[in-house]
Amino acid sequence: MDITAAINLEHVFDIRINFDKRWMFGPVPGGNKQGFTSVKDGLVEGPRLNGRVVEYSGADWPAVRVDGVIELQAHYMLEASDGTQIYIRNLGYVHTAAGPIPGYFCCTPYFRAPEGPHGWLNHTVLVGIGERRPGTDGQPDHSLFRYYSVG
Repeated sequence: MDITAAINLEHVFDIRINFDKRWMFGPVPGGNKQGFTSVKDGLVEGPRLNGRVVEYSGADWPAVRVDGVIELQAHYMLEASDGTQIYIRNLGYVHTAAGPIPGYFCCTPYFRAPEGPHGWLNHTVLVGIGERRPGTDGQPDHSLFRYYSVG
């Protein structure tokens, strides 16, 4: 294997997550604030996976650090269009633009899927980028994520 080879990214699917409730409390030890955001429902669409976010199947437990970076830690369930249940744990960072550093919303998901047509999720490294859209223009509070396999 040539470790100097370029990394290739392939778009595999997008997830739209609609949220229900949000809470923030703290500061907790270390000065961070702790959040809770419940997952209401959502859609999964793309070339390698289609389906939905299972209603009320999880939440994000973001930590808002004293430096302004938000650490995401979400757990919820997906249901593929063929009915397969898939667990996702999504870890990431939201960093707002400050000075010369651009803002970003990046994550690394981890999956547990049954063997079969979605088993590839159990052994594929994925990365994602995201964008939060707080309930505007008649749309509910939601986030959009685009996922890529790393190869």
